[in-house]
Amino acid sequence: MEQHQSLITWYVLFAVTQVTALVLILIDNNTLADRLSAAGLLCLNALWFLFYGMKLVRRSHDDWQGFVYAAGSLLTFAPAVWFSGNATFALFGLVPQIYMVLPVAWAFVPMVIFVFTPQVLTWLAGAVPALEWPAAMLIAGFSQAFGWAIGRMSDQSRQRAELLDKIEALTLEAERARWAAEIHDTLAQGFTSIITLLQGAQPNVDLALQTARENLREARALVAANAPSPLDGSSLEDALRRLVSGVSLPSTFRVIGDVVPLATSVDVVLLRTAQEALHNVARHSEATRVDVTMRFDSDGISLEVRDDGRGFGDAPEGFGLRGMRARLEQVGGTLSLSSDEGASVLVEVPL
Repeated sequence: MEQHQSLITWYVLFAVTQVTALVLILIDNNTLADRLSAAGLLCLNALWFLFYGMKLVRRSHDDWQGFVYAAGSLLTFAPAVWFSGNATFALFGLVPQIYMVLPVAWAFVPMVIFVFTPQVLTWLAGAVPALEWPAAMLIAGFSQAFGWAIGRMSDQSRQRAELLDKIEALTLEAERARWAAEIHDTLAQGFTSIITLLQGAQPNVDLALQTARENLREARALVAANAPSPLDGSSLEDALRRLVSGVSLPSTFRVIGDVVPLATSVDVVLLRTAQEALHNVARHSEATRVDVTMRFDSDGISLEVRDDGRGFGDAPEGFGLRGMRARLEQVGGTLSLSSDEGASVLVEVPL
């Protein structure tokens, strides 16, 4: 669509030159038969462009079909010039087309033939050429330079289109990754907790119902592209405190240092990291307690989730930890893992 719109200027140029040439033909001093013959041939030339040339102009590559179009266009243009020298004016619309259907190097010879055809025909007819020979040579040189410029613009337009396609593909990929991380960190974890609560020896229906409601809020927040629902109307500290209090094993939450306001993006990353870390503790660590500490200092903010479980061992990082790192990279943060006397997930974000 964008390429078609960029060609409209050339379509208008061709139409204007064709109409102008037709008017000049119809008002010249030749016989009525000659004028009608020249006008009819130019109309055939226009139809040749509409039904064949336009398709070639829209393509993104050049091949032998450009020579077919140039030959057909010349077969209608040359006789028109024979019947009326004023048909020469159509060159201003025909020559650019040659460079739009053929590479610059290939287009030179057809262009020269087009430019000098009126000179040769009027000379053979014993008439005065509509263009002087020096003027025709000047037009040929200008046309080659103009064709080079068209080729450059076409290449740049194609490169720009390819770049936009790549940007769009990367944007879609990043958006898919973001949604995958959001769903993994919220809905998937929530559903897992619900299943665990309901499958226990003594199903905790109340806590499962609370988790389901929280999941519903998360889903609505994701759809509405809002901040995570635990942050709605509350600070990060309050959201983390509620998150830690909902853990099924003994837990503590501490804030060290003077609390400073953080960007929403940092709030979201820290909250999602704590969610993922606590989820991993509940599922994999076999811990008996977990402690969460948020520390503010002059360099930045850190968040540590430490448990007394079996540590990380040699297991490869899963999707959750990779998602943590990807999120932290977006805000300039780092992730450190430790298995010293349990497991520790330490997040540091500079201020």
